[in-house]
Amino acid sequence: MYVRNLGCLVSGSGILFTINIVLFLPAAFVFGESKHESEISEKLYIKLFKQQRAEQLEAIKSFQKITNQDKKYTLLKLMAEKIFSVIQNSRAVIEASYFIPGVSDFPLHENTRDSLSNILENVALFSEITLRFPNFANSVLKSNNTWDILFQWGIAFTHQMKYILDNNTIKLLQLVSQELNHVEKDPNYVNPYRENSITKDEIIDHKKPTKRKKTIKKGPKLSHYHNEL
Repeated sequence: MYVRNLGCLVSGSGILFTINIVLFLPAAFVFGESKHESEISEKLYIKLFKQQRAEQLEAIKSFQKITNQDKKYTLLKLMAEKIFSVIQNSRAVIEASYFIPGVSDFPLHENTRDSLSNILENVALFSEITLRFPNFANSVLKSNNTWDILFQWGIAFTHQMKYILDNNTIKLLQLVSQELNHVEKDPNYVNPYRENSITKDEIIDHKKPTKRKKTIKKGPKLSHYHNEL
């Protein structure tokens, strides 16, 4: 039996709650150290990760429905505190282990495996928050240098594990890196969740001066001339 903690989610009413899913997994997921068992564990985790990402997306959509901005900010701040606490603790476990992202086989040791999972899932979650609530994310990261550095580390770590990530999550990491200016932005990059967002091409077109139409002076109207006659 394996218990997965899906972390802090939000109901339609905006109340934080935690979901635990109890999964009855093959014994190979928990026990054994062979490469074959590691491959089985990795394949199973890939499915679990996609399931977790779907849960995260639903939670974020619930946040977007909250109309009270103060309440929304408070809930997002609480979630951010939880996310970075989990990433920090999990990082300590990973760095104390023999696991090297992108090099080592998928871990079978419970603490290492859970810490790896926590990093990947929470980095993805805050990446979603960053894109959908860019003003909030930029504000908290600028005001908390520890979180900013930790998030940059988390993105780099998660990118090294991209072979177990789905394509949408890989794209998410690329977009959030551009949003936070960790990498050079694509010329046509635009965050659709940022208010009044327009593309670079639209900005250039907008700056182009409009040509004035030449007006041709007209002579006296014939109708007026005929009236005088």
